[in-house]
Amino acid sequence: MKMQGLLNEVTLNSPSSARLLIVDDDAFLRMTLRQQLECEGFNEIFEASTLLEVFEKLPDANPDLILLDVCLPDGNGVEICRKLREHGFTKPIIMLTGQNAENDIDAGLEADANDYIVKPMRMDELLARVRSQLSQYKASDTAKFSISDLSFVPAKKLLKSADDTKNVILTEKEATILKYLYWAYPAGVSKEELLTEVWGFQTGLSTHTVETHIYRLRQKICRICKKPVILTTQTGYLLVSVP
Repeated sequence: MKMQGLLNEVTLNSPSSARLLIVDDDAFLRMTLRQQLECEGFNEIFEASTLLEVFEKLPDANPDLILLDVCLPDGNGVEICRKLREHGFTKPIIMLTGQNAENDIDAGLEADANDYIVKPMRMDELLARVRSQLSQYKASDTAKFSISDLSFVPAKKLLKSADDTKNVILTEKEATILKYLYWAYPAGVSKEELLTEVWGFQTGLSTHTVETHIYRLRQKICRICKKPVILTTQTGYLLVSVP
């Protein structure tokens, strides 16, 4: 049952690019959900029908959100949710429950599930909840991001090497810049856009302010990673890669 460090890493840059894991023993329901979600632009969807399959597939699936049925042939979805949290999985979990299942709903939320939806479900409601949870997690500074060979925790302003042997502390502005570049990936960001988004509409500032902060940010990155992480484009900056 290897959870690995990558279970907490955020891979989504937009809601539809998120990786989803559907856990339900009803093959027809899984197929229906997959088809509907693919129609909405979700391209990386994984499936599991048992407790055993969940933990077998989890490291490779590395989901950004899990749709988790309460009743499985070899286990209880609430207990799975609890075990996932105990092993450090922090990303959204939406429980799938039956009608008149108030006890399951309460138990799921107590196990730290993010939300629930009652079967038979309306697809528009499910999609709304999936997108809402992904957006909320994306906005959360508790997330851990993977950037090239580094991991980044915005809430702690902490940038670490992949092997966790080296780290640097960023300033508030440096952390905000790096987070903004992350969410823009694979697109680049202009200096003017960074100036507006990071500093707001402050008078007396020029793009030289951005250039200075990028220079200092690169210096810190060089202390723990020899590979280039932030590239300079004709108009601004671009991250080299996001897993």
